Amino acid sequence: MKDSKHIISFLKSQPEFSKLLLKDEINLFKAAYLTPYLQEQILFVFVKNQTLFFAAKHPAFCQEFNYTRKHIIQTLRQYPQKFPTLSTLKEAKAYVPRHILEPKPLPRTESRHYFSEHSKGKFVNHCTNPRLYELFEKLRLAILRNQPSEE
Repeated sequence: MKDSKHIISFLKSQPEFSKLLLKDEINLFKAAYLTPYLQEQILFVFVKNQTLFFAAKHPAFCQEFNYTRKHIIQTLRQYPQKFPTLSTLKEAKAYVPRHILEPKPLPRTESRHYFSEHSKGKFVNHCTNPRLYELFEKLRLAILRNQPSEE
């Protein structure tokens, strides 16, 4: 009877499970050739149109990656027995996903400020101008209307 490792490796060699084999190659490459710092800065890795894409957590990593991307492709091509799919790739690129670059929206909370009126509306209106006198009287009425009722 065959053990589970043999069965799984046989399934991965089938064309319909080629994505599993590719994922294993990517994980092996990350574990064997990338430093722990670089592994920490990578969100995920995928292949599209003969290009190996590295999704980074920070834009500075992309600049650092641009210096080493030629070496990554050369390394993959040197070991076609370990990386049969990755060794055929043409290029490697790093990018920062849009959701990392965009600032997170602040939660909108509606804040209403309630102020209690300290004035009791008891003041002497000294205005001689009839227009200002009326405005102060309207202000007094508004203050009296906003007073809590004493029942």
